[in-house]
Amino acid sequence: MTSKKGAPAQPNKPTILVFRDKLLLPSEGFIKSHYTDFDAAELVYVANRFGWRADELAGQCIATGQNEWQRFWFKHCGHTRALAGLRALAPRSVHAHFGRGGALALPLAKALHSPLYVTFHGGDATKNTHSRKRVLPTIYQRRLAALQEYASGFFCVSQFVADRLAAQGFPKAKLITHYIGIDVAALEPPQRRDGRLLFIGRLVDKKGVDVLLAAIRRLQAGGKVAVPQLDIAGSGPLEAALRAQAADLPSVRFLGWQTPQQLALIMANAQAIIVPSRIAADGDCEGLPTVVLEALRAGLPVVASDHAGIPEIIKDGETGLLVPENDADALAHALAALADAGDRLPGMVAAAQKRLQCDFNAATQSQILQRYLLQDRA
Repeated sequence: MTSKKGAPAQPNKPTILVFRDKLLLPSEGFIKSHYTDFDAAELVYVANRFGWRADELAGQCIATGQNEWQRFWFKHCGHTRALAGLRALAPRSVHAHFGRGGALALPLAKALHSPLYVTFHGGDATKNTHSRKRVLPTIYQRRLAALQEYASGFFCVSQFVADRLAAQGFPKAKLITHYIGIDVAALEPPQRRDGRLLFIGRLVDKKGVDVLLAAIRRLQAGGKVAVPQLDIAGSGPLEAALRAQAADLPSVRFLGWQTPQQLALIMANAQAIIVPSRIAADGDCEGLPTVVLEALRAGLPVVASDHAGIPEIIKDGETGLLVPENDADALAHALAALADAGDRLPGMVAAAQKRLQCDFNAATQSQILQRYLLQDRA
């Protein structure tokens, strides 16, 4: 057993193993949010690779292998030299992130005789790659039936994800809609702001940034309303193509990747957050984008697409503005309507913040999760 950081688990508290293939990837800070208020259990993180933001993990970190061969052996056969040390921890349960993570953790949970819970985040419940027939099935495909049978529960970050898994044959009794929470201790009061519009996120297909740019272009060509100023904060594989698409849009700025501290400052001066998510060509969908919750916490109105779990908190005209996904004309109309809706926007944000406090409070959500993961063994 190899620990990368942190002190050994405390013997007076039960241990929960948290598994992810790679920890902690730059865009996956939301994984930490699951455990904000854990107080009755010690977390031990298990991964094939640690790095990136792993120093942010508050707990012992144990690698499944020390070289490529050992990691390959774990992925494909489920064997790890860390098993004896993990067994000594007598983990109460294993909590894996993403569907593939659940498949990878399945042999480990079985070897430890521990209940296994898996959180599905969005794309892992929707991508065509998971269901596409192959000559050699993926690890997820090979272990899916066994995973569905063995796992004690599947946490779904939105009802949309739960519905998708139910349609794929997952046992409905094991599907648990469990929203990821954020810190709501210091909500910013909603107020009308005249700053720039803001998009935050990875520049990938499902984020719909090309639809947003097309909407801005329609407003620029129409000439009937002032073209809104837009900042795009983020990076990703589509950045070069999106920059080229926006070359003739002087109102658009690309800010690149920003730290959480930088984003907080940018959001403090923004007029609204735009979330134009849509189904990607490969079926990839959101679960419920964390940026929606962060915008509401910052007191910002949200203009979003009617996609995945977004309408579970954004109701058009009640808690924000909602448009059909992948519809540049409808989005352009909503952006133009922001000025007219100015006096109503603070009320929408206030209504959304009430929902945020009720169902998306990280302290409450993590306590609920902890109770599930500490249930007595079957």
